[in-house]
Amino acid sequence: MRVISLAMTAAMLMTVGFPASAKSKEDFRDELPTPFSLQAVVLNKTITLAWQWQPPEELPVFSEFGYEIKRLDGKVFRASGMTYTDSNLAPGSYTYTVRASGVTKEKGKSVTYVSDWTSPVGGDIQASCPRPPTIELTVEPTQKKYSSVPSMRFHLQGRATVDSGCALGAVNYHLDSGTGIVHSGPLPIKAQGRFDTFVNAFGPEDEIPSGRVSFSISASAQDEAGPTTSSVYTIDVELENPFAPHPADSLP
Repeated sequence: MRVISLAMTAAMLMTVGFPASAKSKEDFRDELPTPFSLQAVVLNKTITLAWQWQPPEELPVFSEFGYEIKRLDGKVFRASGMTYTDSNLAPGSYTYTVRASGVTKEKGKSVTYVSDWTSPVGGDIQASCPRPPTIELTVEPTQKKYSSVPSMRFHLQGRATVDSGCALGAVNYHLDSGTGIVHSGPLPIKAQGRFDTFVNAFGPEDEIPSGRVSFSISASAQDEAGPTTSSVYTIDVELENPFAPHPADSLP
């Protein structure tokens, strides 16, 4: 009985027509001529591609026809005509290939015709800035000796300068006490990249070291070409002992 049951099950499957593998309703044909004379023109942050294509003597009636542009990073774009402009590109090298592509219907099925890809062409987008900014910095402590945390501050002055056509980005300071206390933050920029501000040596969460402390202070700035850092200022300050006698206390 078990053998008969298995045979009946197989027969039922054949009757309802379950296929061994589903056949795709789409047809893909590599039969179109390949575009030729592909060229790339670089201007500022754009690369414009242009090419030619000669249709064959007999061509299907396409519901959609155009060109696929594949960039080396894997991105694919489409164009209806024989030019394409890739805009707002970051500095770097870009390579492209192009092929023709059309879609039609034959006997109720969607058929895609394509050509081979062209040989690759490319272009380089240069950075608009030739170099990073230059930065000048001077640092003065509000006092060489201090007896309370709020009184210990540094006066930072200077200027961050960029070449013509460059845009000045973030400008920051970096303060390191050498005892594990490190602080950094933005420097407010005025006209012509100048800054003039005070920063605290310690924060309310810091464990204040005793005795002499050597601070290293620098500033950094960046533009499209990259970052740069100023010379490092080293300043020694000392925490006063609140219990130490003052010279005036020893006077009669």
